[in-house]
Amino acid sequence: MLTASDPGRLGNSLLATNGSSTRSFADPDHYHSEIRGGDSLLSFLGRGTFHGDVTTVRAGKLTLQRARENLPRLSCSSMPPHRIGILGWLRDSPLPIVRGTQMEPGDWMCLGSGMQSHHRTSGPVDCVVLTLDAGDLTYAAFALTGRDIAVMAGRILRPPVRLGTRLISAIEAALRITEILPDTFTSPQAARALEATLLRLMIMCLVQGEARRESSPLNRRATIASRFAAEVEANLDGPLLITDVCRKIGVPERTLRNLCQEQLGMSPHRFLALRRLHLVRQVLLRSDSHAATVTDIITSHGIWELGRFSGSYKALFGELPSTTLLRRATTDERQ
Repeated sequence: MLTASDPGRLGNSLLATNGSSTRSFADPDHYHSEIRGGDSLLSFLGRGTFHGDVTTVRAGKLTLQRARENLPRLSCSSMPPHRIGILGWLRDSPLPIVRGTQMEPGDWMCLGSGMQSHHRTSGPVDCVVLTLDAGDLTYAAFALTGRDIAVMAGRILRPPVRLGTRLISAIEAALRITEILPDTFTSPQAARALEATLLRLMIMCLVQGEARRESSPLNRRATIASRFAAEVEANLDGPLLITDVCRKIGVPERTLRNLCQEQLGMSPHRFLALRRLHLVRQVLLRSDSHAATVTDIITSHGIWELGRFSGSYKALFGELPSTTLLRRATTDERQ
């Protein structure tokens, strides 16, 4: 049975991995790339000044992260290879739509190795994720239950209420300790105890929880949506026709339109426009207004309807592209 004093594989290399940290972000891309250490893309769906916090607690082989952000958004993220875990939401947090499925109170999303998924939120989010290497979970599960368990990518897990409550309570306690005494989990003993507690509860939730397995058609649509998003991202610096994307990923335009509405909450054309808006904003924020013009930057990304683009830009970000470009110059002068 797995205990806090287990001298086996899970107790090794603690001194090299233990610890906790909390980072605050004003740059949404830096914030989102911090979560789970995977690749990510993020687009906002509403106005506002972004703020996000990520708390990371490493306890032996297990990593706990809490991510809080304040704006509604659409994001695409991927798990690192060989890493698996579960994703949940803290109390009173508005629940997102993940891979085309509306999450419900008490749900956890199973995260498979290399899994890609789209998340759509309607407001502030407060989520937690537990991750570890697949082999370490296999070892821990066998030590605790005498059998193997599998984390099926995209599976929605509903643990018994008592177990789900205990897991959330243990996570919240660890986060409170990190906030009050941030050096606590640099201690091998404290890290080992937290690792054993969270792993045991996670495994029992996986074993005893009611699972809603993602249907094959839904899984396929989620995969196609990820391929579509990747194709868009690779061609944002020039003209891109949705018909060409459909041909490259091998689906009819009507099919793409339907699955984008399901997975992304918008049409393919709207997604392309949204990604271009965000990419142009990133470039404007990093450009020198003395060396580049708004027109140069916008047209270099395949956009020729300048007036229409500027109106869409202001509607989403609350300012004209020219104002964004001048912001760096103003900041440089102050420094």
